Amino acid sequence: MIFREELVPLMDLKLGLEYRDVALRSEHVRASALSKPEILELIEAIEAFAEPVEILRKPRPLSSDPSDDMVLDVAINGRAEALVTTNKKHFAAAGKRFGIPVLTPAELLEKMWEGNQDGD
Repeated sequence: MIFREELVPLMDLKLGLEYRDVALRSEHVRASALSKPEILELIEAIEAFAEPVEILRKPRPLSSDPSDDMVLDVAINGRAEALVTTNKKHFAAAGKRFGIPVLTPAELLEKMWEGNQDGD
């Protein structure tokens, strides 16, 4: 969906570095069945499609988990249409505060499927 430009990820340098750090952890490399160079190639491809976001506002407090604030900073400053996460609990209050729907990946896919059905 990203590569067909149906979704546009938002990213800043800090978030991109975090993605690399997490994706290259040994447990994630093993779980992915990809090599480290393949994972880096995938991340670089996503970065190529991502819309860069400049962080101008850092309202605090945002989340009950301060390590999630960098994600919220990008969503807020990038005027995200939605924030997609498997951890809705940490993002729900800030999402509501800034008018950004917080969806699970399954909810996003369901909304996209429903939208495609409306066009038939």
